[in-house]
Amino acid sequence: MGPYPVAGVPLERDPLLTDVCDLPLTRAILIHRGREDASLPGGRTEDLGLGVILDGRSPARAEILDLGSAQLRIAGLEGPLVILGWVFSSTLKNLRANMERGSEELRRSTLPLALETIRRAGFGPLTRPLVLRLGFRDLARDLDLHESTAIRLLLPGGRVVRIHLEYDTTTLVARTGSGARDPVLERAFRDAFSAEDVGAGACLEAGGIHCYRIPFPPPSGLEETRRLMRRLRSGFLHLFARFESDRYGAVREQLQTFGERDSLAPLAGIRGPRGRVRARGDGTRIVTDRLPSDGRVH
Repeated sequence: MGPYPVAGVPLERDPLLTDVCDLPLTRAILIHRGREDASLPGGRTEDLGLGVILDGRSPARAEILDLGSAQLRIAGLEGPLVILGWVFSSTLKNLRANMERGSEELRRSTLPLALETIRRAGFGPLTRPLVLRLGFRDLARDLDLHESTAIRLLLPGGRVVRIHLEYDTTTLVARTGSGARDPVLERAFRDAFSAEDVGAGACLEAGGIHCYRIPFPPPSGLEETRRLMRRLRSGFLHLFARFESDRYGAVREQLQTFGERDSLAPLAGIRGPRGRVRARGDGTRIVTDRLPSDGRVH
């Protein structure tokens, strides 16, 4: 017989929900956050945060091929999952074959797959962070290419400010490297980004250093996203001109010679969201795209 309730003793219950997906998700295209991203604000510059699950048998350690960097990442499948499509078995086989041939061969096939997946899913709350990440990656590569998708600013005295974009909230976050507010830097942010709201506070996850948060209205479509990226690019150039005049001249010369990256151009004409949410009995929520046929992507 089972246990009876006793006064003062909590009644033991079997868990009803799980945070882990027990379903085989191999071949799924999903939004992911690799464990390697935790220490890199904005994520890795090469990564896109959208990947194909190569091996999803272990929910705690899924092998995901990131469609931006074409590199293998390890991520857990705990909690709600956002799945935007599925690849055919033949596509997965081709991806594995390209992995053996080398990263350049593989990258030529992964980014088009990522763009086609976003296009099919449409522009909406689920795909907006991906589109923002694509656009901000361009800025980071043009203005300050390094491992993290963040832009560094050198202040007088040698202090470095690191600025990244929170894709879910469309907010610039500037880690100042100091524990106190900087009125000069605060005014510079207001001027550079035409921002009324420049919030200040401590970044607990960064050891208590001071941060500024500059929110922007979430774009409702691709063209608004591209306008936002132009506004951010202009703002960063304004900061370079104000604090790093030599760097500003070098960056402007480079942009005039090679042009600006525009990874969002292939998404022109993307429509509104087409996604839907389905709840499964094990407590896992899966968001899928209503793709033609069986929902698979070549």
